[in-house]
Amino acid sequence: MQFRTPWYKQAFRQVHMDFHMPEFPREAIRRFDARQFVDHLEHGKVAMIALFAKCHFGNSFYNTRVGHKHAGLEQDFLMETAAECRRRGIRTLAYYSLCWEKRAWDENPDWRWQDREGKTHGADQPWGWVCMNTPYKDELVMPQLREIAEGYPVDGFWLDIPIPAGGGLGPASLCHCPSCRAKWRTQLGIDLAAGVSPEMAMRLDMMTIEQYLTEIRQMIQETNPELVVALNVVGRATMNRRVKELCEIGTWESQPHGNDYLSHSFAVRTGRNDITDLQTMTVRFYQHWGDLTLKPTPQLITECASIIGNGGVVAVGDQVGVDGTLQPPVYDTLAEAFGFIEEREKLIAEAEPVRHVVVLLPVPDDKLPFVAGLANPRADQVIWRGAHKMLVESHIQVDVAYSALESDLSKCPMIILPEPCAYPKDVIDRLREYVRQGGTLVAVGSSLIKGGAFALEDVFGIRFIEPFSMPRPATPVMHFVPAAAVRGETADIALQLRGQTFKVVLDGAEELAAIHLPQAWFQPPQRAFRSPYSPASRERSPFPFATVHTFGKGKAVYVAASIFETYWRTCHHWLRQFMDALLRHVDPTIPYRVEAATNIEANLMSLGSDLLLNLIHYQIAHQGGREAISAIERVHPVHDIACEVRCNKVDAVVLEPEGRSIPYTFDNGICRFVVPEIQYMAMVRLKRS
Repeated sequence: MQFRTPWYKQAFRQVHMDFHMPEFPREAIRRFDARQFVDHLEHGKVAMIALFAKCHFGNSFYNTRVGHKHAGLEQDFLMETAAECRRRGIRTLAYYSLCWEKRAWDENPDWRWQDREGKTHGADQPWGWVCMNTPYKDELVMPQLREIAEGYPVDGFWLDIPIPAGGGLGPASLCHCPSCRAKWRTQLGIDLAAGVSPEMAMRLDMMTIEQYLTEIRQMIQETNPELVVALNVVGRATMNRRVKELCEIGTWESQPHGNDYLSHSFAVRTGRNDITDLQTMTVRFYQHWGDLTLKPTPQLITECASIIGNGGVVAVGDQVGVDGTLQPPVYDTLAEAFGFIEEREKLIAEAEPVRHVVVLLPVPDDKLPFVAGLANPRADQVIWRGAHKMLVESHIQVDVAYSALESDLSKCPMIILPEPCAYPKDVIDRLREYVRQGGTLVAVGSSLIKGGAFALEDVFGIRFIEPFSMPRPATPVMHFVPAAAVRGETADIALQLRGQTFKVVLDGAEELAAIHLPQAWFQPPQRAFRSPYSPASRERSPFPFATVHTFGKGKAVYVAASIFETYWRTCHHWLRQFMDALLRHVDPTIPYRVEAATNIEANLMSLGSDLLLNLIHYQIAHQGGREAISAIERVHPVHDIACEVRCNKVDAVVLEPEGRSIPYTFDNGICRFVVPEIQYMAMVRLKRS
């Protein structure tokens, strides 16, 4: 992977040390000892750590001349710990809470974030929401950051809570305090009292973050230009391009919820195409930050494998105890999990992901948060997750990329457009040229439908009519029958899609699957079946379910359904099997096949002239309640996984980091081999001179 910060790729093992600490406990921080503290880090094989400078309560953990030092802290926690870490070769970032700050909220009413009605948040909460456009920034934040930059042996800042309400998602996060009203009236001539559009609210949020980050960068340039800036959530779609450009490191908190162990994979496969160095963060806890539970060691190793196997850097969240000490069992667990990483990180640091299929996320304007243009940001991002899940479970090499950051589409052999349609005209024009020059473009559902029109109809060889009307939206159902060439492993029956479908007709394209209408449109009681999911008609409808069209030197494929959203919601295996067969039919050059269950994830990387195939094993227990995280208490290896990789030559196939050669065959540009065992992750190196 390409890193902005040269030393960052050597810091694969990171800890985010939470230390939000009120002052009421009598024993608060009374037993802190820097040397003992760092002994635990060293035992846990930690390479970088975020150390608290100021927490959500407004308590500082260093000898500040500007803010309030925690009453229970006699020492200078930040100085002593950072200096001890530097002596032992551990990188450090100074954690600073920006927009959640209880002490500032209590003592300075004019610093408080306000909604349009003047309501504030904090009176009945552990901490309050403060606004970066008030004097809070100039009187407290900037002077404290300057103190640290000038006088503390840290490598940079880790800044938290860039926007009080969670990051530029519309009017709900926009502050209407007197300072904001005056600022935007003076700077832009905008009267907040008159109301602003959701888009303008997002622009103002982004401008606020850009402006204070610009000040921070200027201060760093004046004091210590070697310092880096890490900003929470900047790796995600809730920030714009300029915010990303102002940070070296973007954090993505991707710890699993429920059975969602692919959350780390999605974060890394997106972040490795971003312009910041991504810190992919999980936690030692089960559900919540600071709950002081401890995951089983196999569970944490599984999560680490899913991050590094996709080329990412691991951060694990921990919590300092009330008395200022760390819990030794946590660092016994980290010693094993980080030891697993340490044995493999040199190879990962030198490797680059191989690009083949790219899910191109729609960004309408790079000055807005990358979720702008989505009707429901949380729901629409689920569609993106559905595309990732489907392709990973099909063992297809996939990257996820924001359209605003993709400068050269020709480097992507296949591009998939997920819903919704939020691509600007210049991207649409570039996609047309991409297909003309030989690319394979895949659109699904409404990914090119906006304002009742389908962009690129001539490229796809179809004419759009309308969405299918679903009389009972709670239980929509449609059926499709694939052609033999794209049936794959699906059963030879009409296949259900319990989601939205669309009417198109052929205008030069070839049909690859046909829609079969339901026997009834759910009009009880006369036309109802026992199940709300009506059987399919025997006759095909006039409308195709999937098409392919040659345009110039390339191909354009359309699937007339919200298939990714439906797969995420239903996990219906035939949808994945169909898309797997369809994509491999239109692109026979997909770089590998892995004969394994869907709980094995594959990722191909280039390592100089060699190739590195990482196979990641997820072995979770039975699911409980919705909020429960399935424990991974033991991992039993799987055996004899047959693989084939497309390449021009092979001299040896070697298991890393063991360095053990395994048998292989090479014929017609395909290397075939069997991986004898995968516990957490197998790394297979195809050596090529």
